[in-house]
Amino acid sequence: MLSVDVKVGRLLEIRLIAPVTLQDIEQGHQRLVQLFRRQAPLKLVGVGDLTRATVFAPDVASKALQVLKADNPTLERSGLLVSDSAIFSLQMERLVAQAENPHRRCFHDPFELKAYLGNLLTHEEHARLAQFLIEKP
Repeated sequence: MLSVDVKVGRLLEIRLIAPVTLQDIEQGHQRLVQLFRRQAPLKLVGVGDLTRATVFAPDVASKALQVLKADNPTLERSGLLVSDSAIFSLQMERLVAQAENPHRRCFHDPFELKAYLGNLLTHEEHARLAQFLIEKP
C-alpha cells in the first residue's frame, strides 16, 4: 500500500506499507504529479514513513528510482524514515543515492528526521509532521 497526500502547507506525506506493488508505485507517482502541479511554483518538503515496508522486488525498485529522479526538481528537501531492517534500509539508501538528490536522506530516528526538515517548516507543518510520524494506519 502507498499513500501520498499534502494535508498542511507544503508538507508532502508518503506512507508505504508492505506489500508494495508496481501498481502502487505507478498510482503514487500519478498522485505526486497532481500534488506537485497543485503546489507549483512552490517546492514541497517531503516526509516518508517506510517503517512498515519491506524489500522491493526488482521491478518495483526500478520504478521507485524513476519516481525519485522525476521528483527531484519539485522537492526542496525530503526525509524518509526507514525500518531497522538492514536489507531494506540498504536498498532504500542505494535508491536515494542513485536518485542523485543531495536534499533527500534516509533516517532511522524520527527525531533526526524532524530536525532535518525542521527549519523549512511552518508551525502548522511542524505539528502535522509530528502527528504523521506517530500515526499508524
